[in-house]
Amino acid sequence: MQSEIVFNKGIRLFALDRSHTSCVHRTEFCRSNCYNRKLYRIYPNMHQKDIRNEQFWDALDGNMFRRIMGRKKLYTGRFRFCTRGEAFSNFHDVEKVKNILVENPEILFWIPTRAWRDKDLRVYLQTEIQPLRNNRMMASIDPTNTEDEIRELKEDKWSTLFFGDDEDTKGRVLCPKTWAKWDGYCQVCGGGCFSRRRVDVHLKKH
Repeated sequence: MQSEIVFNKGIRLFALDRSHTSCVHRTEFCRSNCYNRKLYRIYPNMHQKDIRNEQFWDALDGNMFRRIMGRKKLYTGRFRFCTRGEAFSNFHDVEKVKNILVENPEILFWIPTRAWRDKDLRVYLQTEIQPLRNNRMMASIDPTNTEDEIRELKEDKWSTLFFGDDEDTKGRVLCPKTWAKWDGYCQVCGGGCFSRRRVDVHLKKH
């Protein structure tokens, strides 16, 4: 099967996408502001790409991932789940991602997710993914999320990745990639999404 892992030039990391149908935990704000809505209009063939992405995802495991990454010539020290779609649409996805992280301990995995909105999945993620040293899992949040929700995430040691209202950035790290237009900074960033410590990052709205 052809690899659907590609090098994203904007972040200078290898990444994979999933279909928009995997975004089962999205908020209404996320749905209405998704940048992919424009891309689907411009590139109708993205729907066929989604089918291939899901077929690849279904077949993927830690050993297969390791073989694919071992053949790559560009930087493989960091990886992004997912530039489009949701990594943790269900419990099976959690097991899949855990297996990939365990089998590839030398890679740091950046995993923005809205799966925290499902209470059962959230507990499972905190048990299965958070303890792994090479995880950089972040709770994706937006202006519709409540102060109580955000407070609870922080109490549970979740890093957060905010997108939405650029008027209020207090207490958040401003992402150099989106605020300063430093393309490729994700490959070297240490104080934002790849921080070893819990962090709150703010993506500039685009």
